[in-house]
Amino acid sequence: MLRKGIVVALAGLALASTAAAQQAAWKFRWQTGQVLTYRVEQITTAAEEAGPNKSSTTSKLNLLKRWQVLQVDAAGIATVQLALASLRLETTTPGGETIIFDSANPDKSSPELREQMQRYVNTPLAVLRVDGNGRVVEVKESKFGPASRYQSELPFVIALPNQAPQPGQFWERSYVITLDPPHGAGEKYDAVQKYTCAQLTGGAATITLTTDLKSKPPSAADEVPLLQFLPQGEVVFDVQAGILRSARLRIDKEVTGHQGEGSRYRFQSSYTEEYVPGR
Repeated sequence: MLRKGIVVALAGLALASTAAAQQAAWKFRWQTGQVLTYRVEQITTAAEEAGPNKSSTTSKLNLLKRWQVLQVDAAGIATVQLALASLRLETTTPGGETIIFDSANPDKSSPELREQMQRYVNTPLAVLRVDGNGRVVEVKESKFGPASRYQSELPFVIALPNQAPQPGQFWERSYVITLDPPHGAGEKYDAVQKYTCAQLTGGAATITLTTDLKSKPPSAADEVPLLQFLPQGEVVFDVQAGILRSARLRIDKEVTGHQGEGSRYRFQSSYTEEYVPGR
């Protein structure tokens, strides 16, 4: 009976330890020297109607991005550096012309894109300080878009809660979208991203997210550049390893009357990001 009691007690301790580990695991587990590689594909279409005039621009972006953890401080905040190992951009203009940049075949790329895009490949583009929840504490350097983008577009897509939620529970992140050139002149809009723990399976959490503005802009025209910042979708976070596994996000938003009665603007985007082990 004594042995059985010891076994039961040990089993209880093991379960308690496992539960505690799961609680602690809801963090990004940064390690100095760690390299996290992700394969990204994004397809966007912007279609506009104003009277008899119609136009549409479609772009397909493929890239392989690498985040290197340069150091981790005592508070668990990591200094991470972004570089692109490969980049391919294909754009179809309203006139039907297709222009391409492919870092794997720069000589076959469109001249107007080759000079512009080649400098973004295999060179440090950003250095950020990111905490264990995935929130950006500081943008130390940004050569690939304005520093403000890392508030609206987190480097690892999601911000984790302070406590591990159960399936069905949700949490929110409030932040500011800044419309830097060419999208705006620094206008700021309050936004909120809502995350819901959809399920926990095999050490991974499936998390859904939605993004909304806290209040609408004063005019329909002001809404147009904001549509690209309002994704929704699903993220898989590896609870045990403490890394983002994948993200599948989409946007399908429309504004009417932005250029007078009968005008219409529609923005569509599909975005996938997959962790690539061992790269």
